[in-house]
Amino acid sequence: MSIDIVYMRKDLIRPWRAAVEEVAAEKRYLGRVTLPPFDPERAFPNHMIDNDLPMYCALDEGRLVGWIDIVPVEIPECRHRGILGMGLLASHRGAGTGSRLISAALAHAPRCGISKVELVVFDSNQRAADLFRKFGFSQIGISRDYRRVDEVTYNGILMERFLS
Repeated sequence: MSIDIVYMRKDLIRPWRAAVEEVAAEKRYLGRVTLPPFDPERAFPNHMIDNDLPMYCALDEGRLVGWIDIVPVEIPECRHRGILGMGLLASHRGAGTGSRLISAALAHAPRCGISKVELVVFDSNQRAADLFRKFGFSQIGISRDYRRVDEVTYNGILMERFLS
């Protein structure tokens, strides 16, 4: 398995959407399990690309198998804060790809004025929480009853990391 980590490109928007749909269908890792209608011209990655914001993809022999993004908070007084989101296809978890994605996005974030990165990971996903801790993220709280899917309640682990 030869994984390349690349900055998001327009030609990766459709494969990115397919990967997001695949991870969302698992109903365990992303905040959403259903996605809004897809319009490639208005898709979220366009905003990230157009503004040189941190968004990277993992490609396995050209196939998109994971992504990461850090989105600045829209409130002007809070734009120094970025919200991290990521996902990996099940076939590529536990092989170091997540670490490579996190490294790329965290290195990019200061170029955009982001000095603090925040995230929420479900308490049922301890492997991801441990990965974020490895990268210097600290748990700052638990949001109980953060999400409910199919009558299952998930607590959210709130994490943050200050960038130097």
